[in-house]
Amino acid sequence: IWFSSRQQEFDSPTGYQPLNQNKKRVFMVFFYSVILAFFNYFNLSGRATRSEFWWFFLFCILLYLLTLSLSIEDLQFILTDSNINEQDTSEVLLTFFSSWFGIAFLITLIPQITISVRRFHDLNKSGWWYFLLQIVPSLLPSFFIFELISLMALFLFVYFMLQESGADNRYGPNKLNR
Repeated sequence: IWFSSRQQEFDSPTGYQPLNQNKKRVFMVFFYSVILAFFNYFNLSGRATRSEFWWFFLFCILLYLLTLSLSIEDLQFILTDSNINEQDTSEVLLTFFSSWFGIAFLITLIPQITISVRRFHDLNKSGWWYFLLQIVPSLLPSFFIFELISLMALFLFVYFMLQESGADNRYGPNKLNR
């Protein structure tokens, strides 16, 4: 009896029926969101969905892990304690930015900023929230209270990025309602 009542779930070629076949697909796929982030390289206007933001975030993490594994020997040599004391900061920065990891960081820096600003727009918040939650805490001195404020700002940033999109707002129509 149990098998016959559940037989309809196994009638499709893949073995499972989707829960709602009429529902439109509302999330972005990985490669489309990465391409869209680079296509909107300098675009600070408009909106970015939650999936668009997090798929690009995942792409950046995977890219950084790959390039760090390719650059680890050069960076490890230059960042050892004995070498840092002997070299000036410009040589360390030159080595960092000429490594695969540094190049990947430079290529994805602007899209990360612009997609974050557009994600704040999706939540009907100004893009200045990015500046307040990401840039300002990094400029604070390294005291315990300021480090605590920076950590709270990071958690607040992640909280905002996890919120659902609202309805149409002053930054444009909701992409998910198309």
